[in-house]
Amino acid sequence: MKITVKQIECEGNNRFEIAYNDRLTYVAQLPFVSISDPLNLEKIRKIRVYDLKDQEVYRTDYQYIKNLQEGSIPLKYLITGSQKANQVLFISDKNVIKIYYEALEFLNSRYVMEMNGKTYYCYSVEDGYIRHLPIYDNDIQIGEILKSNITNDALDEYCAYVKDEYACIRDGIMSLLLFLDRKEYNSSYLVNRSSKLEVKYSFSKNNKYYDKNWVKDHFGDEFYKTVDEQASVTKEKLKHPIKTSMGQWASLPPKQKKLMKWVLIGPWVLCGVIMIFVGFIFIMNSL
Repeated sequence: MKITVKQIECEGNNRFEIAYNDRLTYVAQLPFVSISDPLNLEKIRKIRVYDLKDQEVYRTDYQYIKNLQEGSIPLKYLITGSQKANQVLFISDKNVIKIYYEALEFLNSRYVMEMNGKTYYCYSVEDGYIRHLPIYDNDIQIGEILKSNITNDALDEYCAYVKDEYACIRDGIMSLLLFLDRKEYNSSYLVNRSSKLEVKYSFSKNNKYYDKNWVKDHFGDEFYKTVDEQASVTKEKLKHPIKTSMGQWASLPPKQKKLMKWVLIGPWVLCGVIMIFVGFIFIMNSL
């Protein structure tokens, strides 16, 4: 089974389309906080998932007290062997899905999904242009999440492949992907027509869970070919930084352009005023 979570809006509105086996199933609304808005933690945390009739299917509950308790002791995992963070519940009429990040020891951490009385573990490994997150049921790999390290037009996209016999947890994996975007990949600060390309490698205890051929052996290499094409296109864009910068500037809304102008011009204007003032004082003292 294939699960995709694709961002379709990023400017002032974080919206995602969720498809199961390329069939559009849900639309998700992730929080967006403008740089000019007051800090509102509950607004930041809320994630909502709707069906195609715009009926809410999942809402989130941030486990404030539990997170506070877990985070009250720095490096607690060194003593207890486990420390949970960012615990969130995805709640629907049929399911309660719990997602969180768990530190086990130095250079050993994982994402955890609890659903239907079972617990699944997800380990993060960076390998070039792709981030891999193998999904395990105990010691058996049942799926893998793939995230490209290439971002064009500030839009993120996630793809997960899962064995058909585990299709019943597809909503759990969808929730994990939305959680991952909220926690690590909020690209609201980027602008349209922007390009970002990174090559990353990780060296941690999670590497032992990574089989670089698992997706190719079970589901083919479609995702890898797409990423290679994205890399070629993005590299070509980045060869022309002036043209790219002009495109980014053109994509900014009027309010952000005004703000950027003040940020860029303001210091020079201030320096000019100071120099005029100092010059005036100097002339007055010379008379």
